Amino acid sequence: MCSYMNSSFQKVQDYLPESVRRCLRNLPESTADGVQEIRLRCGRPVMVSQRGKEYFLTPSGLNDSPKNTVFMTSEDIARTFQAVMAHSVYSHEQDISEGFVTIRGGCRVGICGSAVRKGDCIQSLRNVNGLNFRIAREFQGIASGIWKQAENQSILIAGMVGSGKTTFLRDLCRIVGNTVKTSLIDERGEIASMVRGIPQYDVGMMTDILDGYPRKDGILTALRVLTPAYIVCDEISTEEDVNAILQAHGCGVKFIASVHAGNYDDIRKRVMIQPLFQADVFQYCFYLNQEQEIQRVQRL
Repeated sequence: MCSYMNSSFQKVQDYLPESVRRCLRNLPESTADGVQEIRLRCGRPVMVSQRGKEYFLTPSGLNDSPKNTVFMTSEDIARTFQAVMAHSVYSHEQDISEGFVTIRGGCRVGICGSAVRKGDCIQSLRNVNGLNFRIAREFQGIASGIWKQAENQSILIAGMVGSGKTTFLRDLCRIVGNTVKTSLIDERGEIASMVRGIPQYDVGMMTDILDGYPRKDGILTALRVLTPAYIVCDEISTEEDVNAILQAHGCGVKFIASVHAGNYDDIRKRVMIQPLFQADVFQYCFYLNQEQEIQRVQRL
């Protein structure tokens, strides 16, 4: 496990109640390295996701039983929420309306509460009752094998939720962005994880980051003003995304992108992305399995 993972785990603890921090500090390194989420719920026990399983957090470690577990009070949740907001809820209103905030180290904090609606839109949240800290991961070099095989080509990364698409995409962005002008369209803020204008992950020295842009708008903006050799974006999912990619491809821009798929055959069956294959936008497709391993490589 890389040191960045350990660093992120330590940074998250700065925001947590002391009762939770004490328990986390007692975890063996091998256990702490596998922690994926720390979930706080008002009036209920603290839960920890570790290597795909759910555990109760206790002073003696992670347990299957809720006996002696740490419980959260409304005051614990309120203080933790304020710490996450850096005691400035107003400056995070947009993030709150989307249900999460990115904190130092690139970790995301999901927020549960009562929605304050304005028409059809969620404007804010009140009565926050739960917080979910997702521990960030960065594995530099994980995509080196992909780049060695598909260097200077357009690459499509496919897989199910949890297969590691974003992790591979981020490392490919770092590799390419250290070589040529690259534009990263980070619609959900998951690749660079910007905090006050600073990327929390290494996405390359020559990478321009369009954070929060819808993919279509980001691709067309990059094409107009940033003259990229590569555009990196995640989760192609709409016809608008496809049309923007086709337009940039027609101008000679290469792409590294991801798409959700249950298996490789699903990719070929998806009508929406067929124009990308017909236009030969991508030269390689790498399909990832649930173990975050490359299961299949297809030359397109």
